[in-house]
Amino acid sequence: MCLAIPALITSVEGTTARAEIGGVERTISLALTPEARVGDYVLIHTGFAIGVVDEEEAQETLRLLEELAEFYPDEVEVSQFPNLPISQSPNLPISQSPNLPVSQSTNEVH
Repeated sequence: MCLAIPALITSVEGTTARAEIGGVERTISLALTPEARVGDYVLIHTGFAIGVVDEEEAQETLRLLEELAEFYPDEVEVSQFPNLPISQSPNLPISQSPNLPVSQSTNEVH
């Protein structure tokens, strides 16, 4: 199953943007959502913004993902949600570090 995580766009430069998820900023691609602007919430999957959503939908989705992780700790892979505000800190591969630009990770964006 694939999931898209909501994030808030904090800056845009060309076809890339910085987006904040749970206090962590990541570089993402806007190639699939050229209409996205600073202040918009987008759904992110594998480093790409795949859709623009309103704040209410973004917050509700984050709340539901956190709830899933809490109620199904043996079934929900917490490392797949590195930015949820839960107590467990996931061990991510260096290529998925939230501080690396996308172009340096396995999700290269040009």
